[in-house]
Amino acid sequence: MRIGLISDLHIDINKDYPIVELTAETAAEQMTDVLVIAGDISETQNQTLQAIERLQSLCEFPVYYVPGNHDMWNKNCPECTTEEIDRIYREDLRCLSGKPVILEKDGRQLALVGDVGWYDYSMASPEYSRDVLDGMMMDGRTWQDKLYNQWTEDNQKQMFRCLKQLEKQLKDCGSLPVLAVTHMLPVKDFCVPEKPDGIKWGFFNAFLGSTALEELYKKYPVRYAVCGHVHYRSTVERDGIRHICPCLGYHTEWPLYHLADDRAQTHIRDALYILETP
Repeated sequence: MRIGLISDLHIDINKDYPIVELTAETAAEQMTDVLVIAGDISETQNQTLQAIERLQSLCEFPVYYVPGNHDMWNKNCPECTTEEIDRIYREDLRCLSGKPVILEKDGRQLALVGDVGWYDYSMASPEYSRDVLDGMMMDGRTWQDKLYNQWTEDNQKQMFRCLKQLEKQLKDCGSLPVLAVTHMLPVKDFCVPEKPDGIKWGFFNAFLGSTALEELYKKYPVRYAVCGHVHYRSTVERDGIRHICPCLGYHTEWPLYHLADDRAQTHIRDALYILETP
């Protein structure tokens, strides 16, 4: 089975490019059997859902996704609560949140489980206290979830809730091999290193994910885990699990990859990870 993995399409920020159409075209070129998007499609719920519907209409294979933190924002719908937004996605049959999907080809099965994921500060530098991290602001920079997502009122509680929901899915899959999909990181390997950009990443890494996700995966037959969020394109193998971070990211970041050119299609081809399962 050939599973196409990609995340962080950001079709609103990348609005000058036909991201949805090029993603469908590239996935078809790669003879993909299933396409999975690990969040951050847009910052507006209707736009995200319409993009997924459009993508599915262009693809002759199933398309699944989990929302990312941007998809969960109420920035463009201030009257919407985070719970209402979450419910909108969970009611979409293409969204993996809360409901595993069993894929099958040539008599082989693979389970897809998914959730936005969340963060519990386990990826932060230990120099920062929980009280400081709860503020989600450092040197005048505010992590934008704080402004547009009510889950940030208690990040630890939301992380516990996420783990509980994912574990239920994993239990429902029994002994089947699993591809776990979250927007947030399950391993520190994809955290942002400190760099001379004036941003204290030891602080802001707190809001990238949770090592508790990896610990949960190790209790079940998770063989592959995909995430996004950090706008990296990388893979790492840990404890028998292949972790994949296949982000498209913002068009303003594309030159940092030093590809032959910075056309959208070039970067979609580079970001799309084809997972070939036995």
